[in-house]
Amino acid sequence: MAYVNFKEENYKLKIQLDKRKKNNEKIYNYIIKHKENMTNYVPDHKYSYDKIQGEFIGKKGILDEQEFHNISNIDIVCSRFIDCTFSNVKFINCRIIGCKFEGCKFDAGGVIFENCIFVMDNDIKSPSLNNEVNYSCEFYDCELYCEFRNSELSYAIFENCLVKNTYFEVSMLKSTIFNKCELNKIKISDCNLSGLKTYKCYILDFEFDDKYISKLDEKTYFDKLVERKKDKSEYEGIYLVYQNIADEFKQNTLDNNFGEYYYLCKKIEFKTLDPLPKISSFLNWAFCGYGERPFNALITGIILILSFGLIYLFVGVDIDNHFVVYNLDKLKHFNIIEFIEDYNESLALSSGIFLGVGGYSCEPVKLSLLISNLEMILGAITVGIGTGAIVRKLIR
Repeated sequence: MAYVNFKEENYKLKIQLDKRKKNNEKIYNYIIKHKENMTNYVPDHKYSYDKIQGEFIGKKGILDEQEFHNISNIDIVCSRFIDCTFSNVKFINCRIIGCKFEGCKFDAGGVIFENCIFVMDNDIKSPSLNNEVNYSCEFYDCELYCEFRNSELSYAIFENCLVKNTYFEVSMLKSTIFNKCELNKIKISDCNLSGLKTYKCYILDFEFDDKYISKLDEKTYFDKLVERKKDKSEYEGIYLVYQNIADEFKQNTLDNNFGEYYYLCKKIEFKTLDPLPKISSFLNWAFCGYGERPFNALITGIILILSFGLIYLFVGVDIDNHFVVYNLDKLKHFNIIEFIEDYNESLALSSGIFLGVGGYSCEPVKLSLLISNLEMILGAITVGIGTGAIVRKLIR
């Protein structure tokens, strides 16, 4: 009963990413040829329609926000920033449209984007009514130490980027894609993450710090997190990320998505536990899949029935008023046909006891009677827990 098909979602994400890049390239080429149609923008002469390489923008050193270099109320259109450094700079009320950032660093005291727009949604062709192009910005191989306040980042692409100590506050990240990025110490507050997707990202310390609630929807998708060190410390960080994601889906009443990421959270948490809690966690997984994989109870039940059927033969059972036990003497004269016949009877006994419907021509005796009582208890627990988990999932 998985609700997130990660293989299918990743396949669709790759197609979506390829289409978005082609869409951006197509619009870029059109705008370059028809700059005069950009009547809704006043492109900045210094930065627009240009290839800017190796430039330093901002102030040197590590400064507080009040000392930042401010860039306000400008439109930067269709520029390509290559190996540039943005340091101690604050963009205010700027529109950054169709720009590509390649190998850029946003570092030192950080970079702030306040009330900035990174997407053009209206088509510049006529007629433009109800035609949305979603022309977005792209970040490749960048290092970002930023704060986005009340900014529009919808449809943006972040690929092979290190996004660290970055804060998204009351911002739009609708259909934003993070592809093969490292997200470390990310804080999100009251943002719109509808349709946001991640693919093969290494994520640590990812939290929601909402005053109200960040919006997620059924199209919001977080791929399974990449593991690098595979040690206890990393697993603890990863399971907390899954937990935060699961809780946020639950806040948005998306219980199916919540269940999937909660299951991943518990699987990773299992790797961090001490021996006794680990046993408890394993039993929780085996009998109901942490409440999210109820068919685990079916598989566990089948394994128990097969196992107990074999155990009965080695401790002794009564088959058609004949005591049968596979001890050392019996094994010395082992007959495969006879064993299959005996195991068939023993299996019928095990099934009847486990499901509480009784046996057939085979009955437990001596020690096997004690074992049958244990199997009966396990059967009642397994069927009860499994049925409860299935009903819970169906109701949800």
